[in-house]
Amino acid sequence: YSCSCASGYTLNADSHACDDINECLTANGGCETTCTNSGGSYMCSCDSGYALNADGRACDDINECLTANGGCGHTCTNSDGSYTCSCGTGYTLNADNHACDDVNECDTNNGGCHANADCTNTAGSHSCACSSGYAGDGVTTCDDIDECLSGNGGCETTCTNIDGSYTCSCDSGYVLNADSHACD
Repeated sequence: YSCSCASGYTLNADSHACDDINECLTANGGCETTCTNSGGSYMCSCDSGYALNADGRACDDINECLTANGGCGHTCTNSDGSYTCSCGTGYTLNADNHACDDVNECDTNNGGCHANADCTNTAGSHSCACSSGYAGDGVTTCDDIDECLSGNGGCETTCTNIDGSYTCSCDSGYVLNADSHACD
């Protein structure tokens, strides 16, 4: 009589039993990366960021950016076996390296706004507007408005322009009332 073994096994030395052939020992079983032998067969597997191709032996790069933008908040860039996230202007990558957080431009140098301007942070940007009592573009100019030129600033008697504002005063013998414009 003669014995034979199923595919993936070979007759042992006494020719009566079958031993598992470890295909992974010979040329890594034809696997491009990891070969795992198990009970008469073997399996190829890939590192993270790769998937087995149709022949089941070679690994192809997975483009993580094709699925939900790789989880990136803004821009996903695929690379060999991995991917990176980046953010647009006015945003910074947060600690998880996927989401983008708004940068508060107003926290640094008043956002580049003029010294007499108010900086307002907006999503991905900011805006500049001259403070009360000033006029201009908020970035390069914010000039003092002379409120006394228009209707005496609303003062009953004397209007005095000051940087960014004005004051009212009364003639001798009179005092400013609670509205700070009329004299009593």
